[in-house]
Amino acid sequence: MAVMERDTVLAAQQGAEGMVFGILNADGSIDEERCRRMRKLIGARQAVFHRAFDVTPDPFRSLDQLVALGFTRVLTSGQEDTVAEGAHLIKRLIEYAGDRIEILPGGGIKPLSLRQVVESTGCKQVHLTAFKTQSDTSVRGRPFVTFGGALCPPEDQYQVADRYLVERVVRTLKE
Repeated sequence: MAVMERDTVLAAQQGAEGMVFGILNADGSIDEERCRRMRKLIGARQAVFHRAFDVTPDPFRSLDQLVALGFTRVLTSGQEDTVAEGAHLIKRLIEYAGDRIEILPGGGIKPLSLRQVVESTGCKQVHLTAFKTQSDTSVRGRPFVTFGGALCPPEDQYQVADRYLVERVVRTLKE
């Protein structure tokens, strides 16, 4: 908790517009005390409760708690492994939340499933991974030299944001 608090203060000092976190009790319920401490550090910045929400025992009660704590948004896959599996609950959460808090579907969304996610949940926003793999030829001369433990991805590859994928997602959401 001390590390999260320190990191939050440092991020705020560097101009972060919001923070994403999710703190639960041992039984999976929202840890209101520690979330309140983090909200206080964040101040007026956006607060997003991450997919820890997906293991809470009562999603509607948890949503009410997050509203009372001043969260801006909750990231959820509808308490399932992927948004496609949890779409029914996400739709209900969006309806239940109204204007009180934003529901951000995320988890397993792919460009090809985006339209289906929007249609089945009624969401206005999504969270997805929009990366592509780039090759780095600088390391090919000495492939036996590694810079870390696990080579996943390999040293000659790295991830970058895929601008065209993001643009396609935005167009789809606007439609």
